[in-house]
Amino acid sequence: MRRRVASHSLLLVAALLACFPLRAWADEAHFHRGIVGVRLSKAVGEAAAWSPDGAWIAIPAPGGLLLRNVETGERRKLLSSPHGGRPAPAGRLAWSPDAGSIRYASSSVLPPITETPSWLTEVQVDGSGLRRQSLGVEAQSTSWAAGDWPLAFGTGPYALDFEKGPLGPKPSLFVVDELGAEPRRIALIPHPKGEEDITEPVLSPDGKRVAFQRWGIRHNVNVWTVGFDGSDPAPLVPGLVAVFTLAWAPDGSTIALGAHTGRRSGEHVYTVPADGGRLRKIVDEEILDGPTWSPDGRWLAYSTYDGRVWRIHPNGSGRQLIEEFPGKEINHLLWSPDGSRLAYTAAPPPRSD
Repeated sequence: MRRRVASHSLLLVAALLACFPLRAWADEAHFHRGIVGVRLSKAVGEAAAWSPDGAWIAIPAPGGLLLRNVETGERRKLLSSPHGGRPAPAGRLAWSPDAGSIRYASSSVLPPITETPSWLTEVQVDGSGLRRQSLGVEAQSTSWAAGDWPLAFGTGPYALDFEKGPLGPKPSLFVVDELGAEPRRIALIPHPKGEEDITEPVLSPDGKRVAFQRWGIRHNVNVWTVGFDGSDPAPLVPGLVAVFTLAWAPDGSTIALGAHTGRRSGEHVYTVPADGGRLRKIVDEEILDGPTWSPDGRWLAYSTYDGRVWRIHPNGSGRQLIEEFPGKEINHLLWSPDGSRLAYTAAPPPRSD
């Protein structure tokens, strides 16, 4: 029975690939200061992932994945499980350290969608060896360790029914140690009220701790860290209005944030020691996207609403303009492993009526 279902799935995937043109990349921008820009489509930029050697970028595509070599332009289509999800994409794709396979979490985008768990998928870059595992719950945000496993994911908020009250699993944070392993819950909101939530986990570079956001009943957000085994949970930054980005420094010593600290403050770049300490604002102007660390930890890249892409040292010094795109909003900044390229998306600002 499984073989029959698999063959039908492959036929459907092939049909989808034939029906949807795969135009993921536009012309590349040549950034200043030795950094080459690699432009991605807005639809896939949030999930794109560099191969460990920086030669390829993987993105979701209809019916599977698309790999594109940034040097030669070669493209490969992989038939795999869809990467789509609900109510939001489950997160970035992840390459294995040897670049032999790609992994990701996803949820069905086809009805019926009620009580359907998310899936963990792995496929070899030659298209073989497709493996899938049900996670048993909905994964609404994911994060992979820099080297390999584990995977961390949050389940999102309680679903609320006006008559029945809270429904479904309690807001939780899980980790998965390897494909086939049972997800382990390492954080939980036992009695949530209103819109309390655990979301946006980010694993430390060594995979030993997880930073995450915990939304409170007063619509504020706190940043916490916890050991990947559930040990030593600790609040890191309390009382923020919103956090759009959490990013560990490559050496694990510092966490950079793109956050609102006040109702009228706008989003700015902040840093905080990963073991606790004072939140430090390092960019005075309001930002649009970022920050994201360069692989050597010397720079944080971010974009502003005027279409400019900047980099700055984590101590707030040495700010440099990398590139500017008048009339565009630049998002989903992502350094290549060697720091020579910076992937991004560019789109006109949304229209205001």
